[in-house]
Amino acid sequence: MSDRTPLVSVIVPTYNRPERLVRSLESVADQTYEHLEVIVVDDGSETPATDVVAPVREELPYEVTVIRHDDNRGANAARNTGIREASGEFLAFLDDDDEWCPSKVTRQVDAFQRASTDLGLVYTALRLVDDDGTVLRTTDASVAGDVTRQLLCRNAIGSFSCVMVRSAAAADAGPLDEAFPSWQDLDWYIRISEDWTVQPISDPLVTNYAGTHDRITDDLESLIEETYPRFLWKHRPRAAAYGGLFERKMLAWAAFRIGAWYALPAGQYATARQFLLRAITLYPFDPRFFLYAAIAVGGDPARIAFDRAKRLLSSMQG
Repeated sequence: MSDRTPLVSVIVPTYNRPERLVRSLESVADQTYEHLEVIVVDDGSETPATDVVAPVREELPYEVTVIRHDDNRGANAARNTGIREASGEFLAFLDDDDEWCPSKVTRQVDAFQRASTDLGLVYTALRLVDDDGTVLRTTDASVAGDVTRQLLCRNAIGSFSCVMVRSAAAADAGPLDEAFPSWQDLDWYIRISEDWTVQPISDPLVTNYAGTHDRITDDLESLIEETYPRFLWKHRPRAAAYGGLFERKMLAWAAFRIGAWYALPAGQYATARQFLLRAITLYPFDPRFFLYAAIAVGGDPARIAFDRAKRLLSSMQG
């Protein structure tokens, strides 16, 4: 790393998770990188974040600014507030139910400083655990360079908590789209990727607690009625620029994500079949579409057997 130590702005949106917020901030306190500013955006929590932060503020070795929304406006609005307040050369995001490994910020800044100036985003792998600390899975972080085509089909970058973004790239992309109830991260990454390159760090430097607390991606209805059509409206023209076949592939993957990653785990088999059939009709060249369609047809027994097989495979690979 060069001798220069740029300021990193850490943006932490929070809503009604006081214990988790403290845990997240403690993971920032443990960072080996010291030139940080922390911006907590309280999105209308019942217990104000200022009250939550006050008892531990003296233990935190960095400046903490708390901004409060009078009303709950959603995570996108909270992140946009944090971005507007930030003064760092780099922006790092930390959801209030996630934790960072101590070397996370150092390694991302190092990646930026070793790369060319067109690098706009550095992301890491993520470890998903349940509330008991059992590791459920670890995400892959390998997609690099010009990644727009990959992102139009799937979120190969992952959670906001995994990314660090050059502030100039964030300015070029514009604010997060507050009309998205979900997939807002993917929408923003696509816009960044059009003018900037992306670099991964393969190690899981973020821990996400996938417990029973509420998550916006649990709302299948809003996903189908709001997120999905808005995503197609915004990004179908980008896909079409790569040709008609890729446009169909992009549309198929959007339908596949609804069917396989949301409807199927929720046990909504009719909805899963609907979207998976749409994916197959649009792009009948990916065997995963057929596999998940078969599971949707088989219902609970097929899904349970498939989940067991995935867990066994993961344990063998681990």
